[in-house]
Amino acid sequence: MLANKDFVEGTVDTSFIGDNPSLVAQDASRDRGGKILKYVAEVIVNGPEESLGATGPKPAKTAQVPAAPIFDPVPVNSKKSLRQIYVDGGADAFAKAVRENEGLMITDTTWRDAHQSLLATRLRTKDILPITKATASVLSPGAYSLECWGGATFDVSMRFLRECPWERLGLLRERVPDVPFQMLLRGANAVGYTSYPDNAVFEFCR
Repeated sequence: MLANKDFVEGTVDTSFIGDNPSLVAQDASRDRGGKILKYVAEVIVNGPEESLGATGPKPAKTAQVPAAPIFDPVPVNSKKSLRQIYVDGGADAFAKAVRENEGLMITDTTWRDAHQSLLATRLRTKDILPITKATASVLSPGAYSLECWGGATFDVSMRFLRECPWERLGLLRERVPDVPFQMLLRGANAVGYTSYPDNAVFEFCR
């Protein structure tokens, strides 16, 4: 658009894009970066593809997590955490505390959206568990939530990682007891790829 004379001179109106459709035409992408990341994620989780002649080692049985300092939780004005408020008072008390909060509220998306975007959601439960203590110590008790479920995590854990998604959720709650968990629910799609009846979605959430 910066090479368009009318745009540069500012002599355009609301029909500008309609009159110049070539300005928004997309170049065909071969998604080379995405394909490389997907390949790396597949090899990390499933090992080299033997059918293609690979002879490399199988994936490591345990994740290699570098040593990191563990921080002591920082009290937030000696108030109860949002997780404690929810457990004690339910959804209404939680919503009230959120509305009355005047500070910044942080959601950490590392365990859901981050590895979905970068590694095709191939982070295994045993890759996450070694860092739960560090995560809990940094986020507790002041974080709004830790997004760790929903989206593709449910599907990928069963189809590709051969894991139980419910078991992962339980293990994470044991390790991170004082931060609200958050999930991505795709409306009527829930965590699937089709439209489900309302009662099925409600029962899944329950």
